[in-house]
Amino acid sequence: MKLNWVSLFIFFSLSAYSQQRQIDSIEQELTHHVAHDSLRLNLLSELSYLYYSIDPEKGIKSADEAIELARTLVDSNKIAIAYAYKGHNYSALGKDSAALKMYDAASDIRRLTHDKVGMARLIYNKGLVYFNQSDYLRANDANKEAYEVFKVEKDSFLMAKMLNSMGINYMYLSQYPQSLKAYMDAKVIYEDLSLQDNLEYANIHANIGLLYAHLNKPELSHQFQKLALQHFKKLGFKEGEANSLTNLGRLSTEKGNTEVAIDLYHQAYDIMKLIHNERGMASALTNIGIAHVEEGRYQAAIPFFKQTQVIYENLSNANNLAIVHDNLGECYLNLFEQSDKMADLDASLLHYRKSLDNAKTANSVRLQYVANEGIAEALSKKGDYKNAFDYKSSSVVLRDSFLSTDKREEIAKLEAKYEYEGEKALLKADFDKKQAIVKADLDKQQFISLMILLGALFFLLATGVGFVLYKKRRDALAAKKVADFKAEVAETELKALRSQMNPHFIFNSLNSIRDYMHKNDMKAAEGYLMKFAKLTRSILENSEKNWITLEEDLELMKIYIEIESMRLRSPIASKIEIDGDVDPENTLVPPMILQPFIENSIWHGVSQKEGMGELVIKVRTDGEFLICEVDDNGIGRQKSIEMKTTKKSMGLKITQSRLEILNRLKDKKGSFQVHDKEVGTSVEVKLPLELQF
Repeated sequence: MKLNWVSLFIFFSLSAYSQQRQIDSIEQELTHHVAHDSLRLNLLSELSYLYYSIDPEKGIKSADEAIELARTLVDSNKIAIAYAYKGHNYSALGKDSAALKMYDAASDIRRLTHDKVGMARLIYNKGLVYFNQSDYLRANDANKEAYEVFKVEKDSFLMAKMLNSMGINYMYLSQYPQSLKAYMDAKVIYEDLSLQDNLEYANIHANIGLLYAHLNKPELSHQFQKLALQHFKKLGFKEGEANSLTNLGRLSTEKGNTEVAIDLYHQAYDIMKLIHNERGMASALTNIGIAHVEEGRYQAAIPFFKQTQVIYENLSNANNLAIVHDNLGECYLNLFEQSDKMADLDASLLHYRKSLDNAKTANSVRLQYVANEGIAEALSKKGDYKNAFDYKSSSVVLRDSFLSTDKREEIAKLEAKYEYEGEKALLKADFDKKQAIVKADLDKQQFISLMILLGALFFLLATGVGFVLYKKRRDALAAKKVADFKAEVAETELKALRSQMNPHFIFNSLNSIRDYMHKNDMKAAEGYLMKFAKLTRSILENSEKNWITLEEDLELMKIYIEIESMRLRSPIASKIEIDGDVDPENTLVPPMILQPFIENSIWHGVSQKEGMGELVIKVRTDGEFLICEVDDNGIGRQKSIEMKTTKKSMGLKITQSRLEILNRLKDKKGSFQVHDKEVGTSVEVKLPLELQF
């Protein structure tokens, strides 16, 4: 999926965001106030700021008039403010160089007056310009520098603004845990300050939705984007409304609702055109092109990408250029498959390489991964398998770096932490509400009798406080148990995924493929690579599922055995026996639950013996349980111990933990037992019987 999500930024202001009616009111006041004094100067400055999100060209004219008047009045502070607001309007028009010049002019004045806070505001605004140029590292440096100043000044409101911007930069640098932490910290500050109706609070919701889109959590992404859209409409912030419409369109595209998505993109485009936002117009056009790609209309999509390519080149936006070239690469690659014209394949490879160059300039690991995938596929079509393999290997490393299990674990812990903080705040609010009700009841009793009031007050307070403390402790203990169990489940699932995708297995497989290629056995290499890719993709796809069908799991085990067999001196004869009372398509099992036992059978059993090894998987039912047996004709456990081939298996320990969690969820007693045979070893796994229908 080729993504083009839109992030949101809000410039600093000395006054709050206002709607069009405020602009009309100020213009009317300027008409009547013709004196060139400080009052007119203040009105011109505020008008310049308000115009940046509605009509930046008018905002520049108001700023110029404010600068001239401030010079006449010899007011250096107002000159600096007018320069800054003029920079905002230039930035809204996509004229980044002009915006930087205005911020530098304002900085020179702030530096002379030793205004550290004013300087910090300008540093932040320069960071926004760097962001628009896809220089996320430099943008984040600016955000951090400004944050430290506001931290010293104990300005929580401006600290939250910095955290929001830092979250966006971290996200584009594929540093997802840091991004989520920054967003959540900013969100907590606004809630502590009771600023849920603030424009920045809406902006944070939009950006959290954007992060969840990058993390492939569409439901959470849709939830936050809808909340943001409601806030933006209520506040009349057109740019935010258009960006949320664009992001909701991307979610519709991912769900296959391309017609809905295209309609949302056109709405966003019309709003951006109305406010003269060239960057926003380009984003909407790019997404319309992507929607055409999703429907297979590649020829129709190309003009949209060609048009936005020129815009992003003028804006020096390497991040979005990488996205545009990647989509052009996909279009030409698909046209080649339809027409078999080498010119289309050459064009595809050219655009994929340009995408990679721009992704490197933007320091986007995720976009580098996508570009490497495209180059590998195009080279494969040209028959250049060696270079295709090198780019494919690079893409695997890049993917691991921005979506590793460690990062997913860190994100899960952060989500749990902020969920707990939110629940704690709700408990406190509920407690405060109950206390208020009790106090109101006691006040009412005062009209009846002072003595009754005193007695009732003592009784009710003692009872109420005792009940609240008891309930609070009980709820806290219950919440802790639930949180601990969820954490245990998440940790076990992540450990299970790591044991299935351990680096030793991955690198051995890649080395085996390279070995086949060096031997010029391309057919074997391609077969091995297809099996390895299918197994890897299935493991990653199933990592978030609690159950898959027995048929799917046994197919994965079959592929796993075939891959491991190709690396042994002698092949393994494997067989799967399913009793007639078992419906593989309707029976559910935890993903890859048998893999550790099969791995042990292969490497500590059949691989150590002479001649062909045999591995049999048997499945049957026993009442409310599903019985799975892994049977081999290997050297057995005792001889394996004597030969020192047996090591402590983390896979078996993790499987034991998975069974214990399953038993607690299903209130059953699943287990596994290892039996020594005369020749070989047998493992019996007992699982609670789970059916789809």
